[in-house]
Amino acid sequence: MDLTRFGNLLVILVVMYSRRMRGITNFFLANLAVADLCVGIFCVYQTLINYLMNSWLLGLFLCKVYTFVHALSYTASIMILVLVCVERYLAIIHPIKCRSLLTRSRLRVIVVIGWILAAIYALPKFIYAETIENKLMNGALDIICIPNMKKHSKNALDTVNLILLYIVPLFLMSYLYTRIGIRLWKSGRTLSGPDLITRPRNIRLHHTNESNRNVLRARRGVIRMLIAVVIMFSMCNLPQQVRILWLHWGSNYNQNSDFSTILTVSTALISYMNSCLNPLLYAFLSRNFRKAMRELFSCRFQRRDRGYNAADGAHMENALALHTPLPGKVRTSKVRELCCLTPWPINQILSHGDQFAMILL
Repeated sequence: MDLTRFGNLLVILVVMYSRRMRGITNFFLANLAVADLCVGIFCVYQTLINYLMNSWLLGLFLCKVYTFVHALSYTASIMILVLVCVERYLAIIHPIKCRSLLTRSRLRVIVVIGWILAAIYALPKFIYAETIENKLMNGALDIICIPNMKKHSKNALDTVNLILLYIVPLFLMSYLYTRIGIRLWKSGRTLSGPDLITRPRNIRLHHTNESNRNVLRARRGVIRMLIAVVIMFSMCNLPQQVRILWLHWGSNYNQNSDFSTILTVSTALISYMNSCLNPLLYAFLSRNFRKAMRELFSCRFQRRDRGYNAADGAHMENALALHTPLPGKVRTSKVRELCCLTPWPINQILSHGDQFAMILL
């Protein structure tokens, strides 16, 4: 699982050091990478030690850390996925309300609150985790690391986890992304209508329509990547959820069998695979991520960003709002990132077509 640690650390560094990647969506994805990095550091090898070796060798404290981080990373991941889905929904369906309601400072506070809630939710795992010693028939001492809860309490907790941290979030995200997809599809039909293609009044209108299509394509690309992340999360965690249901409610499940051990380890590793695959999804589906990664490896951030500062960013946003030309020193790649991640309704895109055309050409 070195790929998990390397890939997610790379995502965090890219968002931290590349100005083009400092959008709201990428801020969420960087937090998701932090949760995935915790999985790679604290969960993968510890799970193998716990189930495949004869005894837990890491002591009581690391046993508590292992169970806590496992619950924390999963809870934080699902919360971040829901947050980014809600933010994209408001940005595209209710753009005016989103710009006034979800400021960057408020979103940072929301993410911090999400991490705190995830930690509180995972805290019982830290409290109840214990190393239990069992003396085998051959005289050897077997030590296992488990959350030592009563059976009925664990059944109830796992059922609540299934409902609150799997079924409800996936249903909510499916609904919101469906609404987003319908809105983008309707916007695409509006922009590709015959009046806009066959009868452009002048060159300015033609460039405006073309720039609007480019912005729409960029938005669709971001949504496709986010939907792929959600689908990967649901598929990787589905076997684990099914195994837990079978464990608690199936009459023919033997928890002490070798099959149970193999199934437990296999479903856990499949769920951890999600943390490994997320950076690959960003790399394959996001051109901006690929470009920023190449810049990170070639150590070109400082040179590329030398001509860009906070004043340029403020001037850029004012130019889009006031219909004034953008200064030449503002790099088009950074303006393109602004268009991809800043919520702009379709009517505002049409009214600012000149600036978007200049940005995206």
